[in-house]
Amino acid sequence: MTTATVRETEAEAVAFIVGQAIGLEMGRASSDYIQMYAGNAALLAESLEVIQRTSAVILDAITEESATKRNAPSSEAHDAIAEVA
Repeated sequence: MTTATVRETEAEAVAFIVGQAIGLEMGRASSDYIQMYAGNAALLAESLEVIQRTSAVILDAITEESATKRNAPSSEAHDAIAEVA
């Protein structure tokens, strides 16, 4: 069981890490949001493992999806393959 402060702090920290990793300008919004929920550096440190693990799962899924799309033949390539077959 966790508190709303812990859940909101962890969720916002994950959002910050994922957003920054994919190239979004995150600014201070995450920091401000965490402070609004009374989160602080100590709470972030306590939640670091959860934050890192969750961020990694999300980023792996994004990376895997992007790689699949990059490696999938385009519709034009698909049509050309169908013509040859």
